[in-house]
Amino acid sequence: MNSNSCSVRTADFRGWPAAYLENGIIRLAAVPDIGGRIMAYDLGPYSYLFVDPDLAGKLFTATENRGDGSLAAWKNYGGDKTWPSPQGWDNDQQWHGPPDPILDTGRYKLAALEGNGEKALLRMVSPADIKTGVEISRQFTIGQGSSRVGLELAFTNVLDKPIRWSIWDVVQLRAEYRTPDGKMAFDPNSFVTVPLNPQSCFPRGYNVMFGEEDNPQWQIDEQNNLFKGQYLWEIGKVGIDSPDGWIAFSQGSEGYAFVERFTYEDGAEYPDEGVTLECWTVGAGQVANLDYGATEIYLMETEVLSPLRTIAPGATESFAIEWGACRCTGPVIDVNEAGCVAERLQADIDGDYARLTGKFGVFDVGQLSLIWHSEGGQIIAQESLGNVDPLTAVLLDRVTPIPNGAKSVQCQVSSMKAQNRVLAEVSLE
Repeated sequence: MNSNSCSVRTADFRGWPAAYLENGIIRLAAVPDIGGRIMAYDLGPYSYLFVDPDLAGKLFTATENRGDGSLAAWKNYGGDKTWPSPQGWDNDQQWHGPPDPILDTGRYKLAALEGNGEKALLRMVSPADIKTGVEISRQFTIGQGSSRVGLELAFTNVLDKPIRWSIWDVVQLRAEYRTPDGKMAFDPNSFVTVPLNPQSCFPRGYNVMFGEEDNPQWQIDEQNNLFKGQYLWEIGKVGIDSPDGWIAFSQGSEGYAFVERFTYEDGAEYPDEGVTLECWTVGAGQVANLDYGATEIYLMETEVLSPLRTIAPGATESFAIEWGACRCTGPVIDVNEAGCVAERLQADIDGDYARLTGKFGVFDVGQLSLIWHSEGGQIIAQESLGNVDPLTAVLLDRVTPIPNGAKSVQCQVSSMKAQNRVLAEVSLE
């Protein structure tokens, strides 16, 4: 594996013309002609994003994409896309889609495709949409030795009056596995996790936006203060007013995790009754005139929303998200700047020794170290634990002597781009 260079190219993807970003660890495939979607985000051999096999390689006219305007006419290609929020059909302050033949399935322009070895980026720009007043720009950047993807999403107002929207990014993630007889089925070991807001405006910490209120998929992990969505092939949607700035998906049967991180703006107005994150699941059930129970579509969505922005004529508002991908065993219970956590770092003390255990995933190629601190926070000892990378889960189970005066210990990741990112820490008292 060569993780030392970022490259760009144009080539076919499942029958569509596509632009690629690659660095030897991850691969992104963008298809401008179907709403500027990212249709592949691959970590090594594993593909995270859902692609509808019945629509692969197909293009339609704007009239065909619009159809009769109902959900059954929507060409749900899969992948990742950006929409205006709030969604609805009550007034012109809501986005009446999908289907939407301009912003959702319009032919975007590939405005940039650049790579210099150290980083690579692509940018796609939508046609101007007079109904919403929005032109969407979607920029994706990768760097060396990392699974991280930087998203810079922007709305430009093309009207002569102010508009007000939230920038809403929607990722469709494969939540399937192949049975011994070769058939595809939903994977109940797939989870979406989000930190709950201790001061949530919702009695349960989340709001059921669609489907049954008692949907068994929607669960609370009280120990870790998390919303946990388990994929049981039930149709439904929830919104969470989380201030922590992350949402995670884990494909437990394969041992892969996907994370989105963003900056929460305290005091800002968010759409859909104040939610920052949403999770939608395809399963048995019906939405409008579309019956998903008659399909074999198995996916979970992670959806990130910016605050509502008032955009002056000709002005642009943007929203940044960072993706990260890694091998990680089990549902993600925490996310930090270095990676994600499946089991927190624990220290079992026996005399002068500590048994350190935990399960993690990292977003960068680098070195993992134990950093021992005194009561005052000074570093008193360091110990290398070797190389780490996004394609290998970090399973820590180590018995080690405790340095004199140590009161806490951290696991830190140092990579070519950043030194000493803290993956986990625990007190020794």
